[in-house]
Amino acid sequence: MSKLITLERAKSEIKKLQHYANLVENYEADVFKKAIIKEHVITNRVIKRTENLGVEREFAISLIKKKGKDELSKLIRSMYMTRTKPSRSFKY
Repeated sequence: MSKLITLERAKSEIKKLQHYANLVENYEADVFKKAIIKEHVITNRVIKRTENLGVEREFAISLIKKKGKDELSKLIRSMYMTRTKPSRSFKY
């Protein structure tokens, strides 16, 4: 571990991670969009999830970018947008 961590911070991180794990494990992928979101959460890779579900990469990304109604969809969209912000804000 490179950062010093307090006991309270460690407990807080454990709670956050446990909540995230529960969200993913209990997520009902009953429609195609939810299946793509769940696959993304499990693999965290666009290429892997599109191969597993047989869809094009751009289609899968467009579904992730749409605002979701459930907690996991919102969380994944937020994480994806944060991760891709540098490439989206780059101007020539």
